[in-house]
Amino acid sequence: MEYNTDIEFLISAFAYPFASMNETFYLRKEDLKVIGVHIFDYSLVSECKSEYESGLTDEEERDIKQAIIAHEKNYDTHLFIPRLSKEERFEMMSKFIELTDAYKSELHENLQALIDSTKNYGIECYKKGIKPGVEMEYLTNGIDDGEIKSLWTEFYRNKTNSHCPGCRGATMHSSD
Repeated sequence: MEYNTDIEFLISAFAYPFASMNETFYLRKEDLKVIGVHIFDYSLVSECKSEYESGLTDEEERDIKQAIIAHEKNYDTHLFIPRLSKEERFEMMSKFIELTDAYKSELHENLQALIDSTKNYGIECYKKGIKPGVEMEYLTNGIDDGEIKSLWTEFYRNKTNSHCPGCRGATMHSSD
């Protein structure tokens, strides 16, 4: 059986900064739909009857509620999508630097800044534009070359796809 899912969204969920607590992602097994759950979306299933306007459609709210409940009750209907660990991210970055001839010094410097940021994140990291969670795009920070940025994005998204447990058996969903 072939399923359709938005592989790009699934890869983005997998590569989402690991330190961010704003959003978690689930893959519904039934149809391989990726569901993003924002921290405020937990209000949709809360016993507290607060007025929360999600701005979502009824279908989106239903999907999110189902994902939250499935996770909380350990139902086998959804898979939690884990994020790449910092070690996996650093390994991908190192491999990319090995394979490229351009901007090696800058790439090494950015990689080292990311590694240092995970050991002692503070105001200096923030000033450099480093966000917690090892954002993949930071590797090419300060390099004004669209080609190297595109090559890096393509490289890590392809590598993420190969790490992604929910990507097997799924095909790209076309909006056409």
